[in-house]
Amino acid sequence: MALAVSGCVTQNELALSRNVYKLDIDARGSFAMEDAAQSTQRRAAELTLSKGYTHYIIADANSERGSEVVGMTPWMSRTTSDVRGSTTYRNTYHYGGGPIVEETSRTTLIVVMFTPMDAPPDALDARQVLAYSR
Repeated sequence: MALAVSGCVTQNELALSRNVYKLDIDARGSFAMEDAAQSTQRRAAELTLSKGYTHYIIADANSERGSEVVGMTPWMSRTTSDVRGSTTYRNTYHYGGGPIVEETSRTTLIVVMFTPMDAPPDALDARQVLAYSR
């Protein structure tokens, strides 16, 4: 149950060429999805700087949201008895048995990186993105 509430974020990078990377960010759980949404641009900026570039653009982006059943709550029963004279009345109540659902999201970005000399006018400065995202 704690996993469904807290969640986790995983990131994978794949080099498509020397200055083009595919960045996949998967999130599971409400808090993780919020964290992933806030960190997407930050991760693209970090990746850009780590590869020796200063600017980048997001050439393509795709995002999917969904949910997944990760378990079931246990069934529980409770029986109450009411004795009236020589007669016993019983009532049985059933609880639980419902699904435990976890929110999921997947974001895929194609990040194209540039040096200051070849950066197009609409390219983001990775250092500025990091300064504003902290």
